[in-house]
Amino acid sequence: MPVSHSDARASGPASALVADRDPALRGRLVELIRAHDPSLLIIEAETSRDTCELCLLHRPVLAFVGLQFEDATGPEAVARFKAQGYVVPCLILVASQIFPRWTEVAQHLDAHEFLRLPLDEAHVAGLLQAHARRRQPTRLLLVDSAPQSRALVRRILATSGFRLAVDEIESAPHALKLARQAACDVALIDLGLRGGGGGLELACQIREVAPETPLVLMTGGDAATMAHASRHFGIDYVLRKPFFARDVDRVLYHVLGLRRPYLLNAITEALPVQPASRTA
Repeated sequence: MPVSHSDARASGPASALVADRDPALRGRLVELIRAHDPSLLIIEAETSRDTCELCLLHRPVLAFVGLQFEDATGPEAVARFKAQGYVVPCLILVASQIFPRWTEVAQHLDAHEFLRLPLDEAHVAGLLQAHARRRQPTRLLLVDSAPQSRALVRRILATSGFRLAVDEIESAPHALKLARQAACDVALIDLGLRGGGGGLELACQIREVAPETPLVLMTGGDAATMAHASRHFGIDYVLRKPFFARDVDRVLYHVLGLRRPYLLNAITEALPVQPASRTA
């Protein structure tokens, strides 16, 4: 079966690749993607070679890639186009069963998720919704009085899977003023903020002036204890330092109400990121 362009357009703002040897599975995934975002140019491939060539040609923002083709494996195709300089922003590996070391393989390929068959359409819909939200700008208010700490967090945020527009603030009064003037999607506040009552007091003040803003505290101490105590103050999450971009992404999935990938759960499940329920 030749490579087909399911949405026949010469070009478009973005494209999606569906690559699998099963035409029925490809067809259903195409239907689900098109229903979610009709503007995407959807490309199909049934071989590993076509998968690699089409990725390099179209540079899709989203790709569903099966693990086994007639000519080679899906991971081999991904490794080839990755070696040539292209990483799919949202790569979803598709397989009928979980295999040993699957998290290691997925991370090596920069995969976003591992989709297990038979197809769970609710899972696919959640992935597509989250993918669309990740491509939209997310305004993040970063409040930390230590320049070196802010610089480190800034570098971590730059590798997030979300498109983050970061406002860096070093003082509580300035942060509170900004929160009053313009809405942000999430506030990331250092618990040890110097001046005033520290990060927790600033979070409470932001809760009063911008009650819909999700609040995340950063701490080098016991995150579990802090998360338990902060429930009474409407804190959404407590993030323990040091942390990585994947930890930030896990928090963002939570506070933005998105379905979190199983892969992200698997690689962060042992990390001390503790949720704290918001109170009215």
